Amino acid sequence: MDGWKTAERRVRGKVLLDHAVADARERGFTVREQLPGHAILTRAGTQLTTKGEKLPLELTVSQAEDGVLLRLRYDTFALADTGDLEGLVEEIATDIGRSVDARNGG
Repeated sequence: MDGWKTAERRVRGKVLLDHAVADARERGFTVREQLPGHAILTRAGTQLTTKGEKLPLELTVSQAEDGVLLRLRYDTFALADTGDLEGLVEEIATDIGRSVDARNGG
């Protein structure tokens, strides 16, 4: 992983790793590696852009006692971050939370 800045979010509740990975795949991420309790996903992008959301991304999803932990960072060298990582990881976490609520009938 080349990007030095990481944005993190914890999604609390009865979140299974497989559900979080499935939700990330719906957002265009592909699984690079999946082990029990941990998955690494990537999303392709362009190497030269002024918007961080268009850069290649790496998302790590880890099972935690109280849900899942998401870590998102650029999968390439990034000169600066305009807040895109924070916004995108928040969107992913919110989508996973909504998905969990829907699965649990809430």
